Amino acid sequence: RYSLTEKKMELIMVDLNVTRKDFLAMLCHVGLPGEMFTSAAPQDPTFWPLHGNAERYIQYLRILDANNTIEFNQTWGYEHQGAASDTDVVCDWSGVKNFTDMPACSKTECPGHKEDDLLPFKKLFPQQKDTLYTNAEFYDVVSPFNTKLPYAYE
Repeated sequence: RYSLTEKKMELIMVDLNVTRKDFLAMLCHVGLPGEMFTSAAPQDPTFWPLHGNAERYIQYLRILDANNTIEFNQTWGYEHQGAASDTDVVCDWSGVKNFTDMPACSKTECPGHKEDDLLPFKKLFPQQKDTLYTNAEFYDVVSPFNTKLPYAYE
């Protein structure tokens, strides 16, 4: 609400009937993920401007965690969330030959999400050469504390 004495907007937690911790949890919760929740997201032109901000946010969380300001769980794992855009299945499209064919789908996890899964990119960094990084190795390389990165988010 607007404070006449302070001449600015102020949030009164009592008015919301929630604790500060609950309020922050609500602000930080992803809610219902939308169209950019799937692996097809990079096909959406709006993905690319937004993706940089998401990466910046993750880097900031890693810094806050290292400074013991917050606890940011960085353990590896993947499980279906039961969200509207998550069908709990992975579909193999390799057998689809025309528009009337359907993919073979099974209740499993997408490959590529695990800590030791290999990324299909070579020569991203000079030290990489022709080897493939695992997800964990790449996560370490893009650490906000890596002084060899060519830039830092401010």
